[in-house]
Amino acid sequence: MEFYQMPLFNKLLVRDIEKAEKWYKHTLGFRSVFKFRNEDNEVIMNHLRKEKYQDIMLILSNEFTIGNGCFINVLVDDIETIANSISEKYVITPLEQMPWNAKEMTIIDPDGYQITLTESNISDEDFEKLMNSVSKKY
Repeated sequence: MEFYQMPLFNKLLVRDIEKAEKWYKHTLGFRSVFKFRNEDNEVIMNHLRKEKYQDIMLILSNEFTIGNGCFINVLVDDIETIANSISEKYVITPLEQMPWNAKEMTIIDPDGYQITLTESNISDEDFEKLMNSVSKKY
């Protein structure tokens, strides 16, 4: 496991840290990097990672509310497999082709956080060409 300073990550307050870890692991392919425990050896913070720079921190709490003003966006490799395997109770917006060369769907985790999954339809090289041509127009 590679350790590095993370330039950006999300902290998510969760009511059941073990349940949240299992959901992120089985649904999206995240894995635990580090668990911080309290003096009673209970996990109170769990650092999860999917790919390099796709890090989230699950933090145990019973006192929080969730709004709809912030979504987590996760780039994935095989969105159709995820779309076919995830329970409908977690799907907010089903898989669809978007006009910005990506397939996307929005889901909700067990604590209510909204997550947009994105799979690009173009290669990194083609994306760079596209952005360079578009940026000249604006």
